[in-house]
Order: sequence, then structure tokens, then C-alpha cells
Amino acid sequence: MESIAITVPRKKAEQIRKKLAEKGALRTDLQIDSDSKNVYFPVSQHLDLGYEITTRSFKEQKQIVSDYREMLDIPEDLRFFLPSSFDVIGHVAIIKIPDELEEYSKDIAKAILKVSKPIKTVCLDEGVKGETRTRDLKILAGDKDTMTVYKEHGLTFKVDPRTMFFSPRLATERKIVADQVAEGESIFDMFAGVGPFSILIAKTRSPKVVYAADINENAFQLLNENIRTNKVEEIVKPLLGDARDVAPDVPKVSRIIMNLPHSAFEFLDLAAGRLMENGVLHFYDILESSQLESRTEEIDKRLGVFHRNIDEIRTRIVKSYSPSMRYYAMDMVIE
Repeated sequence: MESIAITVPRKKAEQIRKKLAEKGALRTDLQIDSDSKNVYFPVSQHLDLGYEITTRSFKEQKQIVSDYREMLDIPEDLRFFLPSSFDVIGHVAIIKIPDELEEYSKDIAKAILKVSKPIKTVCLDEGVKGETRTRDLKILAGDKDTMTVYKEHGLTFKVDPRTMFFSPRLATERKIVADQVAEGESIFDMFAGVGPFSILIAKTRSPKVVYAADINENAFQLLNENIRTNKVEEIVKPLLGDARDVAPDVPKVSRIIMNLPHSAFEFLDLAAGRLMENGVLHFYDILESSQLESRTEEIDKRLGVFHRNIDEIRTRIVKSYSPSMRYYAMDMVIE
């Protein structure tokens, strides 16, 4: 295909390429050409950069589509409802699809597979269910095997999102908590899942011990594998069972992680009994912003029943949960 082109000596080529790209003049639908002396850049407009401008033939360049939405043929009035993002855990993509697009679910899944080669399975997220906190996932396209390997902060985790809860969107939050841990601390991760909080703390800080509990047998099996894979067997002690049932095996600790939104409040009595004086409680909840102050008061009142109270509290938004609700983290020093 013919195009106007700028002829640039090879030693100046990279410098000029950057300038053309910055100005939006470099054609990306055609391949850059060269010979022993010059590089020929196909451009969309005449630019005076001090080099010869000619017309020459270029090979067409295959355009790479990175947005699955560009692959879909759906009515224009429905494009507004297409999700702009989705979770990716290893080779598994997990997407929420609004009711308006239900009949196009499989088309959406196939489009995702086409634009992202690392993704082999696309699942529809139909919500979290049960005390084991598993997502109700329906495979829309791709491989049926959802057992996958996920990497975060230089660590490797084996995860099956169909049989246990895991959120890649908490990666930053896990690092924030880990960075607060001082040398020699003891930690109780009440709802550890496959171990992302516990293992990150054990691997990157210098705690004395981390007790990692979970009621989900599938998650517990992978928790053990992940402990071995990341070589933290001497620090992380896995415990299978409800946090209440395993608590007698846990001595008082300096820090407790309660990452169980919607239900963590029900375990505050347990936290009050297992946390040392002036220990830190990482509490998670999903709330309307207007509920935050009253929720803090409820937590302090509940702890007061067990002669504990909040000395300091830092609150942050971890992520959005819905248009009006937020996933909150509360770091509390408990007297």
C-alpha cells in the first residue's frame, strides 16, 4: 500500500520514530521499512522534520485488538452496558454481565478469548455464596479446568476460583497490611483462603508466626501447597476449620486480619479474646459511606462488652463494591 513517508538515516531513526508517535503522525496500519542506510516511516501527514518526504509502498500491518468490545457485533444502544473491566486470575477471566446483555454472554466470552491469549477460560460471576465464600461461576467459553496459577508481589499461588474465594483486586491492600508488620510479630489470619495475606507477610516481613485458618477444605488444601511453594513452612501454620473452632489452638497475637466482609462483625468477640493489649485489628466491611461512622461506633461498643476498646483507627476505601457501597478497611489499635 502506498503512503507518504519520511526517509531518516538509521542512526536517527529511533529519535524520529518517537517524535512521529508523539505527534500521532506515524501510521500503525503499515510496517516500517528500511535498508542499509535509511529507515522509511509511513506517515499520515506532511511534517517538516528536516528529512526527505517521498511516496513509497509499504506492507500492511495486522492491527492488534486489545479491547474485547471492539470484537462484538451488538446493537449500539447496548454497548453502554458492556463491562469495561473484569478479574483475571491466572488463565481464568471472571466477568459480571448485566441483565441487558444476558443473551450476548457467550459472544462476550468468545471476544475476550480472542483478544487475550493468556486467558483460556471465561466465567460468568453470579455472586458469592455459602460460608465457604465461593463464587457461583458459570463457564461461558474456553477450557473447563479452572484450577490456575496466579502471581502477585513475586509470590505464586495455586487457586481454583470455582471452589474458593480469591480477589486479585486486593493485591494492593494485601501489601498495605503486610508493610505494617514489624519483626517478631504473631498474626492470626482468621479467613486466610489460599493464603495471600499470610504468605506475603511471612515472605516479605519477619514475623514470629502466622496462623492461617480457613473453613473451606478446597482452599485449605491449596493453602498448604502455596505455603510449600513459597517456602514459608517454618512461619505459616495452617488451620482447617471455622475460626471459632480453631481459636483454642491460637495463643494471643499482636495482629489479627479479618477479611470477611458482611460477616466479620460476628467474630469480634473472638478477636477481642485473641488479640494482645494494643494489638492491631485489620477489619473489613462493605458499607454505604453514610454508615461508616455508625459502624465504627458499633464495633467499639461490641468490643466494650469484652472490656476492649478502639484506641486508634485508620480507615481507607479498598475498592468500589457497587455504585453506592464501598469495601472499607479499618486498621484499629485495640486497648
